[in-house]
Amino acid sequence: MGDPVKASITIERLEPTRANVLIEAIYSSYGDSYDHAWVYGIEAVAARLENQTMVSFVACAPDGQVVGHTGLLRDSNKDPVGESGLAVVHPDWRGNNLFPTLKARLAQWCKEEGVLGMYSEATAAHPYSQVANIHLGATETGFLLGYIPAEVSYKKIDTKKTSQRLSVALFWLATSELPTRTSYPPTWHRDVIEKLYEHNDLTRSISPGIEGIKGITSLLATERADDHNDAFITVLRQGSDLINAIGHETATLKSEGYNAIYLDFELSDPATGVLPIEIHDELGYFFGGIIPEAKDGDILRFQHLHQANVDIKDISTASDFGQELLEYVFERKRLAPNSGQD
Repeated sequence: MGDPVKASITIERLEPTRANVLIEAIYSSYGDSYDHAWVYGIEAVAARLENQTMVSFVACAPDGQVVGHTGLLRDSNKDPVGESGLAVVHPDWRGNNLFPTLKARLAQWCKEEGVLGMYSEATAAHPYSQVANIHLGATETGFLLGYIPAEVSYKKIDTKKTSQRLSVALFWLATSELPTRTSYPPTWHRDVIEKLYEHNDLTRSISPGIEGIKGITSLLATERADDHNDAFITVLRQGSDLINAIGHETATLKSEGYNAIYLDFELSDPATGVLPIEIHDELGYFFGGIIPEAKDGDILRFQHLHQANVDIKDISTASDFGQELLEYVFERKRLAPNSGQD
């Protein structure tokens, strides 16, 4: 016999005219503590649903109440991959497998539309979201330490309050056949990146790097996320001034009080293969993980913490591989100067 609870639930695509449904679901699970401020604005939610930079599915109880939600977030509705996020289950309906049911439906939509896959950030404050992702076939690609502000709380899940920023596990779930690509990992992280490729069943040809054109200047793009109090630096071009350029931008962000700074490189760029280890040894950026298929290839993400303490004992994992990966991240953090309480 089937599960009577699951049989009573219907899964529906969320239309723009029902944008209020997502806002109500967020309030039911997080109150006003959710770390993306835009999800509380009906116009912002409706606009994303309308232009399909967010594709959402909801779980509805027999009385019509929306008791769960998940969505695919993309910068453009043409992007080949997206972030699976905004996973919400009403506190009274937890334990009924609504999250995996919703994410499986979202993965089906991705397959139907030719989307290559979904990456996601599962809270590491508890193992439940990670377990659900693994049961769906998703696999770990990294850990971002201190990614979520301490103020975020999960109703009926949190057993204790914390003043520390919370961490997330990065996951990848392929939904279509993936291309074979050439990747240029830096030598000082090549082993772990090769393990991640194997663990995630990503076919990659590993090649040595090629030094960029001498004399050109680096080009960086920085995005500040004030609702997270963190920032993202994307390296668009690697020049001979790379260390100075990143160091200057990092100092600026720290002076502005950002607690976590993430630094992205394209693994499809041959210059990444000869990335100077001073990124770690001098600037204090340590390994975070990879994001597959993010920019016509994979993204290598580093991280740097500023006045933000994290403890490995406070971070949950859901697999032996996840634990091994987390320990690697913390080992690199330990060896990195000026990342934490500085």
